[in-house]
Amino acid sequence: MKLSILILILISSISFAQNEELHFEHGKDPSKLIHKISRNLETLEREYLTKLSYRDYVRAKDILIETYNLLLAIPVPTPPGVHEIEGPVPMGEEDLSHLIEDIKNESFEDDQLSVVELSSRYNFFTVNQAINVINVFSFSSGKLKSLELIFPKVVDPNNSSQILSAFTYSSDKEKAKEIINRK
Repeated sequence: MKLSILILILISSISFAQNEELHFEHGKDPSKLIHKISRNLETLEREYLTKLSYRDYVRAKDILIETYNLLLAIPVPTPPGVHEIEGPVPMGEEDLSHLIEDIKNESFEDDQLSVVELSSRYNFFTVNQAINVINVFSFSSGKLKSLELIFPKVVDPNNSSQILSAFTYSSDKEKAKEIINRK
């Protein structure tokens, strides 16, 4: 029953987005609409999906991931006079602030790592942003796991030596080097 309600909310969200897209005035940025839908999906997962039974959560998360992939498939035209940037673009500082706040709002490390996992699936990071996320975690296990999730999406791996400063113990620094060298 709960899964049906969440699916209905998700479909309503998408329908709303499609109607909004049809009514977009010329000159407005459709990426803002895509960003808003993405934030709503993150809230849906964080506040509602996690309350489902494990089986329903897994099914709902599959639908959520498919919806994210559909959002990524929506072509966003480049505004006139703006040159497209080659390669991946790291998340903006405002989005990073929201991500860090979302991580901090979770009580347990596994839940915090779920937020990092979801975000790293759809975003890119600079080394400094990765360090900021890693530093949210208190324990070595969380720091190392968040590095594993984020590092494949780092756009400036040439600065990766800076990541070692996020770790206190030499054994953790060695494990971090192993993760960095996997890329």
